[in-house]
Amino acid sequence: MGLFDKLKKDRQLSTMKFDWRQSKAHLLLLSKFIHANRFEDFAKHDYWKNMWNNVLGEPSKQAIKRFVDEGMLMTTTDLNDLLSYKYKVTELKDMLKQRSLPVSGRKDELIQRLVQADTNGMRKAIAELTILKCTQRGHEIAEQYLVAEKEKRAKVECQVMEYLTKRKFREASLAVAAYETEQVFPLGLATGIDLKESWKHHNPNHDIEKLNTIFESKPPRIIVRLGNEKLEALRIAAAMMALWGENKAKQWLPPDFEAGLPFDNDTVVRMINFQAVHRATLERYRSEGLEYVEVFPAPDSCEACRKLAGSYKLNDAPELPNEYCTGKMGCRCCYLPVV
Repeated sequence: MGLFDKLKKDRQLSTMKFDWRQSKAHLLLLSKFIHANRFEDFAKHDYWKNMWNNVLGEPSKQAIKRFVDEGMLMTTTDLNDLLSYKYKVTELKDMLKQRSLPVSGRKDELIQRLVQADTNGMRKAIAELTILKCTQRGHEIAEQYLVAEKEKRAKVECQVMEYLTKRKFREASLAVAAYETEQVFPLGLATGIDLKESWKHHNPNHDIEKLNTIFESKPPRIIVRLGNEKLEALRIAAAMMALWGENKAKQWLPPDFEAGLPFDNDTVVRMINFQAVHRATLERYRSEGLEYVEVFPAPDSCEACRKLAGSYKLNDAPELPNEYCTGKMGCRCCYLPVV
């Protein structure tokens, strides 16, 4: 057997041994095509293209070609798929207005209305557009993966909430770290750090300090009148938001939870987290020997928050978030050092 034939055989054997169904990165990549898509659109920058190549262990184009060859992906010619991919809802409504057609309904209804009214025009609009979509088999495999991952995440979240309820902050932090270590793209990956290694050596002390502030400090005066039961629910949601790097809290609050404040639930929870950040900021300034701070409102802050703008002695700085804030998005003032 010649050298070329031997290399070819070794390559074939290597390919036979590789089962992409056991690779979370490959399953995640396949799931991106449950709806018609192009790789270039969820990996727009070279950074993310390189990250995909890294987690896949092979060029992404090679992985996608394998999906096509094995009947997991196909080029879709479905007019509705192509239109849904190419146009946003606002663009579809503009197209309907131009044809004096109704603009109400879901996205798929808008598309169907356009296709029925102007099939040829819609075909011209997506001419030469090529996108991929899961076949039925590919869809089944991708869905199974997503459902399994969702169940894993829910299980870990439930455990973390139990830890928080029992004030086991170290265990809560480490549980999140263990989960992130197993992810294809761990939380914080966009920082460019090797996050898998970072999460493996995660130090929970920073989380513990923040969680202590959330649970043990007096709540912001803007929400202090709430009863203990509601405050506990909000604190747990705030802690979950902080640990998981999320900005929505609904999934961690009791069903139909209402704080009874002139803010939505997400805003109330964010203000609890803001308080923890602000207190840590003041402590850091104090340790650095600063004597003055400036309160800096957001550009679109309410009048009450704008009135706080100015310099203060560190020990006389007003509490943030501002208890008199009336802004829809809540108080977003911050402390800046005066040097």
